[in-house]
Amino acid sequence: MTSREQAKSERKAAILASARLLMRQANGASFSMRSLAEAAGVSSATPYNLFGSKLAILAALLDADLEEFQSALRELKTDGIDLMFEAVALMRQFLAREPDFYHGVMGEMCQDGGTQLRQVVSGPRYALWKNMLGEATQAGLLVDDLDADAFALTLSQLMAGNLQEWAMGKLSLEEMDARIRYGLALLLSAIATDVSRPSLQRRWRDAERDLQVLWQDALQERLQQGTHDEASRQLLADQLRYMELKQVEREVTA
Repeated sequence: MTSREQAKSERKAAILASARLLMRQANGASFSMRSLAEAAGVSSATPYNLFGSKLAILAALLDADLEEFQSALRELKTDGIDLMFEAVALMRQFLAREPDFYHGVMGEMCQDGGTQLRQVVSGPRYALWKNMLGEATQAGLLVDDLDADAFALTLSQLMAGNLQEWAMGKLSLEEMDARIRYGLALLLSAIATDVSRPSLQRRWRDAERDLQVLWQDALQERLQQGTHDEASRQLLADQLRYMELKQVEREVTA
């Protein structure tokens, strides 16, 4: 690496470190490009020259975290289908570690309707899912006539959609996690072999039960708010009774 390339790399690193620090100090609130340049000790034009836009800087922050995520994933003592669900659990751990930071970064990237966030979730993350699908297929857990590209794209869209709703404050971290596990288990069940199908059925049943509990809790909370008219309260109460009845039926047939 030439001295010029080294200097450029150092400036990029300084900008990313400063962007992360500013987001953390403001509990996920956004920053101006001028304040970022000042914090990084560079000219006001440098962040634009090196990254192109503020959204590109935020995307680079998530890409840097992806390296840590992949390293943690490699350390797990599992493979195949189990590794996919471990990846979902690991993602939740990362988000829970700094929820304000990730809310801020991803929320900012959703201002364009989520296009930028969906692009970030693709790319290396798409390749990650494709590799895991390939490993599960080679292990005889998934059918071998699967179009891995189409399926990995579908999984990426599942992840991106739920991440976007979480980033915009429409989902709790717990519900986002359960939704992704539910969708992942159902998708994989469609291409599962006899070896893996029973465990996938258990996984989507578990995720379904988790979602039902979360939704029941949400309905209870809305009922207790006391801000609804009688018709609305009756509707919420009916929904809650229906969900409780379905839960009893599942427990009886389990």
